[in-house]
Parts: sequence; structure tokens; C-alpha cells
Amino acid sequence: MIKHDSAHYDMKQIACVFFSILIFIISCKNSNNNKISSISGSQKTEVSDTNRGKQKAQDNFILDNTSSQDNGPVYMLCENMPEFPGGEKAFNEYMRNNINYPKAAVTDKKEGRVVVKFIINPNGEPVDVEIIRKQTPEMNDECIRVVKGMPKWKPGILDEKPVSVSYNVTVRFLLTKSDILNGIYILPSKSR
Repeated sequence: MIKHDSAHYDMKQIACVFFSILIFIISCKNSNNNKISSISGSQKTEVSDTNRGKQKAQDNFILDNTSSQDNGPVYMLCENMPEFPGGEKAFNEYMRNNINYPKAAVTDKKEGRVVVKFIINPNGEPVDVEIIRKQTPEMNDECIRVVKGMPKWKPGILDEKPVSVSYNVTVRFLLTKSDILNGIYILPSKSR
């Protein structure tokens, strides 16, 4: 396995993901507000100028198709994204201050990244918490415990209505403190 300078490598990954999403959004956005239907089977695509301006804002936002849509649509982006009380910096601090590095993982010298997926529902509550990148069961369970216990967020807004929005959050478990630490990182309690 090739070792990388993890902070530099993580920042490159974050930048690549950010720019990929940005390019995808820009390329998918229909700037003329024309109604465009996709082709499926023998259907033909219709572009209607008569519907110009009648399109709902929701048509320009990305649905999270990996999340259950049973309780209404779940978006990846919306007009006003959900906000943790105090903002992003407060969210990172909440996670760092509440996730405990499991003792078994410290003893076994386990470190790595856990990616937690959750949805902020229209009431601002975190729901459908799951791990999409796993480490040890104790690390995974600790991340789930803290996300489920989060305070209510200000919900996402689309068309002046609260909507469900999904999040993927990376939590890095590190045995030793690095010079360059950003995002959500968890150190053994004696190193904090």
C-alpha cells in the first residue's frame, strides 16, 4: 500500500470531489429554463418553450438517488442548505469533541477514515444514519452514536419549504497529531 502525506492527499481528494460536483451541476443546469425530458425506450424528447418560466426550482437541484425517497425527495443540494447551530466550524468542533477514539482501536493501532451518511429531514433532525466507508465496528458505532445525538439543524429550504438533504461526512481517526489538521479528526484522548 502506498503511503501518502495524508493531509495533502485528503485536500487533493476534497478539491477533486468539489470541482467534479461543481462541473456536474453547471453542465446539468438548464439556463434557458426549458422543459427537457429524457429519452427512455421509444419515447421522444420534447423541448417546450411554452413551459418556459413555469418550471419549479426543484428541477434544477440534484436528488440523492442513493437515499430512500419514501418520505419525500432527498436532495444533495438545495437553495438554502441545512445549517448546524453555529455553522460548519461549530459542526466540526461538535464532532471532534464528542467522538471518542475507541480504546480497542488505540491498543490495536488502528486508524483510518469513516464516512458517515445521514439526512437532515425537514424538521432539522438527523435521520437514516449509516456508514458508507467502514473501519472497526467500534469506530463506526462511535460515529453513528454522535451523529444520531446531534442537536437539531436549521433545515434545508427549497421553494420556501423545508426539505430533506443528505450529507456524507468523513471522520479521520489518527493515532498521532499531525502539523496540518483540518476537517473532522479524532485523536486518542491523551493527544487532544
